[in-house]
Amino acid sequence: MSKRKRYLIGALLLNLGGCMLGPDYQPPASQLPENWRSAPLSAGENPANAIERNWWQHFNDPLLNQLIEKVGARNLDIKLAENRIVTARAARAASSAVLLPSGDMMASANRQQNQLGFPSSGPSNLAGLVKQPFNIFKSGFDASWELDLFGGHRRDVESAQAELEAAALSQADILVSSRAETAKTYFDIRLYQAQWQLAQQVLASDRQSLAIFQERYQQGDASADDAARAEAKLQHDQAQIAYYANLQAQAEYSLDLLLGAAPGTAHQLTAASAAVPVSPVQLVLAAPAAVIAQRPDIRYAERKLAAATAQQGAAVAKFFPDISLSGFVGLFNTNAGNFFSLSSKAFGMGANMIWPILSFGTLSANLDAADARQQEAMTQYQHSILAALTDVERAFSAFSAQEQSRQALAKEAQANRQLLAIAEERYQQGQTAYPEVLDAQRICYASENNLSQATAQTGQDLIAVYKRLGGGW
Repeated sequence: MSKRKRYLIGALLLNLGGCMLGPDYQPPASQLPENWRSAPLSAGENPANAIERNWWQHFNDPLLNQLIEKVGARNLDIKLAENRIVTARAARAASSAVLLPSGDMMASANRQQNQLGFPSSGPSNLAGLVKQPFNIFKSGFDASWELDLFGGHRRDVESAQAELEAAALSQADILVSSRAETAKTYFDIRLYQAQWQLAQQVLASDRQSLAIFQERYQQGDASADDAARAEAKLQHDQAQIAYYANLQAQAEYSLDLLLGAAPGTAHQLTAASAAVPVSPVQLVLAAPAAVIAQRPDIRYAERKLAAATAQQGAAVAKFFPDISLSGFVGLFNTNAGNFFSLSSKAFGMGANMIWPILSFGTLSANLDAADARQQEAMTQYQHSILAALTDVERAFSAFSAQEQSRQALAKEAQANRQLLAIAEERYQQGQTAYPEVLDAQRICYASENNLSQATAQTGQDLIAVYKRLGGGW
């Protein structure tokens, strides 16, 4: 038996009880893994299944905390989501109002003439009397109430409520993303500042090297090629200053947009250089089922599925009669002079039924469309869960690998600092030539730059982990 026939037979059996047609929504069950495959070794389980809501505070950076607060209050994408919540709330109110009686104050005045035909043998005085123009004056209160016997309007309310909840979850998802993007952009700014400062140190070293080689060339201890290479390196490193300054400016403009502020606002906030933030707090994990239950995008997809399921019932109810009650209380008279007299008092009541007997497949097509939208919402919900699991695993894997890389680069940078100090000491004592110092400087500065990049990337990967875990709850 087809789904449509089951709907119709069920409705015929239950319509006297004022039932709600269509399937009643039940949250779908999902098969979720018990543990994460790529959970970082430094992570600890949280028996309360709670992730720190204010995760950004673990980086111990007051300006980052301030920026996160600002983005929650000023970000225009979040404000757009708030507007969509207001729209969805109004739609739910409109759907709920349909369930209640409606009434209107009305007043009308008409002049008309009956156009009735009479046989030629009929009395002429009667025909003239009937065809004589007359007035109708009417004023009062009209009321009507559509009885939702088959639950179509109640399904619309159910759908509107789910859409309202989905709109609120969409805002929560945008808030999570905006906070994470703000933190990542802030890390970029601090990284570019560190690289700019390191480039300044390299440039100062280049100038010193050029001066040494020029002096040695004049003394005949170095060739012209050595001085030319030193000059070329200085010009190359000079270009890096502008390169990192531009990267910082681009990141600051991105931060301006996230803050909903005029261009230049972020630069004023971040002008004072600071180190790339580092979080010393151990990452706390929750089980996959808890994460899926809390992620705003998953909950949004689930609410959209609930709304689509309710619309199936609304489409089924269209196959059955619409029954409404109506009434009138007021004044009715054909004489304006007597309109406000007691004789003009009037009332009326009645009932109407409209049953779409012949629709040429329109109702069936609407039901097919509702079923297809429900299946689409179900597929989207399943896709959202799979994508969420994949996102979290990727974030864990990236963070774990990056943290190991950062630790190795930190040890390398420390070793290269010691080598540079030894080379400089040997040069001062006349035990080695200056090119050995230059090689040590080049290696040391490169390792420092790699460490800065790794530190920023590790922090951003940790931010991504918190975002994938639902932003904290």
